[in-house]
Amino acid sequence: MNLKRAILTAVFLTSFLNVSFAQKKEFLLTGTVKDKTTGRPIGSASVLFSGYSFGTQTDTLGKFTILLSPRNYQMSIRMIGYKLYLERINITEKTDQEFLLTESEKLLDEVVISAEKSDANVNRALMGVEKISGKTLKKLPTLMGEADVIRSIMLLPGVSTVGEGASGFNVRGGNVDQNLVLLDGVPLFNTSHLFGFFTGFNADMVQDLSLFKGGIPSNYGGKASSVLDVRTKEGNFEKWQFGGGLGPIASRVLIEGPLWKNKTSIIVGARGSLSDFYLKYFNNPSLKKSQANFYDLNAKITHKFGENQRISFAVYTSTDAFKFAQDTVYNWNTQNINLKHNALINRRLSHNFTAFYSKYLYGNKGQKEFYEYAWQPSVIQKTLREDLNFDLSNSSRVYFGGEANYYINDAGSFLPNSAQSIINTFKMPVENARELSVYVGNSLVLTKKVNVDFGVRYAHYSLLGPGSFFQYQSGKPREITTITDTLTYQKGKKIKSYGGFEPRISFSWKMDSTLSLKFGYNRMQQFVHLLSNTMAISPVDIWKLSNAQLPQQIADQYSFGIFKNIGSSSISTYETSVELYYKNLKNVIDYVDGAALYLNPIVETQLLVGKGYAYGAEFFIKKSRGVKVTGWLSYTYARTFRQATATSEQVAANFGLTFPANFDTPHNFKVVFNDRLTNRLTFNANLAYNTGRPITYPNGRYKIYAFNDVYNYLISNNLIPRDGLEIRSYVYEGQTYKFLSPAQITEILDGYSAPSFTLRNQERLPDYFRLDAGFTLDPKKKSKMNSSWNFSIYNILGRQNVYSIYFRSATGLRNQARTYKLSVLAVAIPSLTYNFSF
Repeated sequence: MNLKRAILTAVFLTSFLNVSFAQKKEFLLTGTVKDKTTGRPIGSASVLFSGYSFGTQTDTLGKFTILLSPRNYQMSIRMIGYKLYLERINITEKTDQEFLLTESEKLLDEVVISAEKSDANVNRALMGVEKISGKTLKKLPTLMGEADVIRSIMLLPGVSTVGEGASGFNVRGGNVDQNLVLLDGVPLFNTSHLFGFFTGFNADMVQDLSLFKGGIPSNYGGKASSVLDVRTKEGNFEKWQFGGGLGPIASRVLIEGPLWKNKTSIIVGARGSLSDFYLKYFNNPSLKKSQANFYDLNAKITHKFGENQRISFAVYTSTDAFKFAQDTVYNWNTQNINLKHNALINRRLSHNFTAFYSKYLYGNKGQKEFYEYAWQPSVIQKTLREDLNFDLSNSSRVYFGGEANYYINDAGSFLPNSAQSIINTFKMPVENARELSVYVGNSLVLTKKVNVDFGVRYAHYSLLGPGSFFQYQSGKPREITTITDTLTYQKGKKIKSYGGFEPRISFSWKMDSTLSLKFGYNRMQQFVHLLSNTMAISPVDIWKLSNAQLPQQIADQYSFGIFKNIGSSSISTYETSVELYYKNLKNVIDYVDGAALYLNPIVETQLLVGKGYAYGAEFFIKKSRGVKVTGWLSYTYARTFRQATATSEQVAANFGLTFPANFDTPHNFKVVFNDRLTNRLTFNANLAYNTGRPITYPNGRYKIYAFNDVYNYLISNNLIPRDGLEIRSYVYEGQTYKFLSPAQITEILDGYSAPSFTLRNQERLPDYFRLDAGFTLDPKKKSKMNSSWNFSIYNILGRQNVYSIYFRSATGLRNQARTYKLSVLAVAIPSLTYNFSF
């Protein structure tokens, strides 16, 4: 089936279903939902009407439209962080109305991780979707005083990481690079500061975030595991505001206000670290000479053209630098700019156009005298995207669109970095690629009990010239000795193409007002890959585009869920769910033993293309409403495995046997607890436990010596004929006799030591356990300055959770080794943060 035919078929089926299930059209209600104080439009707010089993949601302009029969309705509007809006409305004619929501003052429900109505988890077709507001982030216990997007989602079921201070996160058996992380629609290649201790998102700028683990709508694509969609605030259109926070490691500032009242607003958020100041006070000489710092900046200008149209321009930049005491500086930098145009074209059709430029630079620099060098790879993505939403009826919304991506991946040449440097220039290749995709989807209420969200996405990828690419001998594994030719391609010439359809469907069957069953399936493709033979993302990891030896990764996920609310359908005190999933992974990247990825022009010889699978069960219970206590508890059983077998083009990993992935942690238990002690004082705590991750232990070692060195050593020490025996003699009846006698010889000649390892990932680190706690003191109700204090203790029990285990030769003991455990944060870390705004 070609692309044109597939799209026409999808549109026909969508139209047919909508005609079949559309209800009688009556009067049109058009509304705009805004923040009462700032005048900002509120997107993704749920709008509901009494007597209807469905409602609608506002778009990015805060707009909604719905057809209603003429009568009186009890209307409710819900949005996380805002008070419930209730109004009696009488529909007798076509109506256009504005609705103003007030921010929540009591903050009693701030741990609620749903921005929808109370029974949305039961009603909606999608599952595996979690939402958190910016306010919720700030209420959770923090590390060193910083609210953290990534650490917050790690408190949710199905999300994990390889260890303390590790960059990136894993979702339902996916690698860290298989997560599509969006900041206002712009993908980020690195989401961390200080090697994962801080997130790359400024919590003051975050409006809300959505994590899609299972049911992923067809408008998302490009990665194979999950989607983390982070949306930032718009500036205040009514008045100027200033805020920020002072913390022990980093401080931040936020300013927003109208450039043209009610027309144009600006918001700027900046954050910087004070890490270098603290390192000077450590007793360790190496730490005293080390440096670690970061900063990030967000800025957005928004202009409104009337009530139905707006345009925004946003900039994001983030920089990290870390220098060891010796002479190496590690750095990574993100630079994004994006332009958005949103408009409500008519009462049914809205559009969202996005154009952005994203650049990620990383690498390191050497500063040793005469050996100064610089290695600075980069990934550039340029994108044009158009998204359209069309309301066919009250019970059906069609969304469709497409995007064009262009990638430039520079592997980073090795260059001398000073006039006196003796380093020779080593050139690395630059890759170019194009990715085009289109999608169509439909959110449809079939009956009062059945909802469905379905769609299809088609993506086509092409690797383009210019460039030179090695050809390898057919029928033999890729090695430097099997290179047969080098092919050179001109600029724009197509080198290799991949593509395919990505069907998505989520189905919900509502058994009663508090119970539903759900099923989902989605396929994802990924053409840009992260090459890393370390446990966590680091500045020396390499990004690689799909080529002839490296096809796109493909993930098929099947999921089933049971969702049950305890309480009435309108006000559910407890939300519970059980979700089961199975994920099949194709063309997963693995590595040969001892892979050399750094500055390797034939890095494909170090890569293996394998397969994998993951499965699990997620149990979740949440107390979403309460006068004092709210929170959630989750348990996840999850397994993920990899396999890379020998083929005519590659050797096998782990002898071709299936082995656990590096982040396979079967048991995960998490608790988030919030208790409002008084009107101003809130106590927060969270607990995390998981099985230790897999690790490969050495089971022995052997030494390799140069023959001449060994021979000279034996001769000079009179150890011939062989090591371990010495020549002795005795005289009998005037005759001298010689013999060999065992001797204990102290080893003084050190050869090259090579370890011997067991099968991959057959052992495990000790289990991980951590408890955090904190208090938040909110301002007085009528205080002119809206300031608050947050005191938290990270790892309050001071547990030494093991990040890795390594071995060193024991001094004075021949052929013996001593085991060492590395813990990154092995003590309780208190922090006191002052947040202010006025």
